[in-house]
Amino acid sequence: MSELQPLYVINVFIEAWFRQEIIENVLTDFSVYSDEVRKNLAETLKTEVKVSGFRNPLTAPKRLLVRESEKLFETDPYFVKAILDAWVQLYDKHSPTFDKALKTLGFMVSPIAPAYENPVNAFEQGWPDGVDYPKVIEAVRKEDAKLEMTDDQIVLYSILQTGYLPGEHEE
Repeated sequence: MSELQPLYVINVFIEAWFRQEIIENVLTDFSVYSDEVRKNLAETLKTEVKVSGFRNPLTAPKRLLVRESEKLFETDPYFVKAILDAWVQLYDKHSPTFDKALKTLGFMVSPIAPAYENPVNAFEQGWPDGVDYPKVIEAVRKEDAKLEMTDDQIVLYSILQTGYLPGEHEE
């Protein structure tokens, strides 16, 4: 079994603008999350994010909160978990579509995904042979032609659902 990677390793696979978009989307409306995710997200933001001039970062202007959150997203696996747990809930209604599409490509689901109980040891490495981003996107769109997700969102959701990062399996 390959060595597990922490959740913040996801930053290697996403562009800076997409990281900012993820955080902005998550911070837009807390009411859409389950009680558990909402509580964890709020507590994590209050205890971990420091915005100059604000005791409670949740009262800071959104752009400042996003900027400070991005710094933590790059280095703190527990913060990444809180953000991605919320982000996934924005798209969970599409889970059956992804399950079907990813299964046709030969994906297995890591026993760790999608809960990621230990954010320090979260991702396994290696997609099925011959599978790349375009094939994942094509398979998901073929399963639901009206899916309202960007290609980047499809790839990230696929990674989070399976628990596997793109790349070679380590033997």
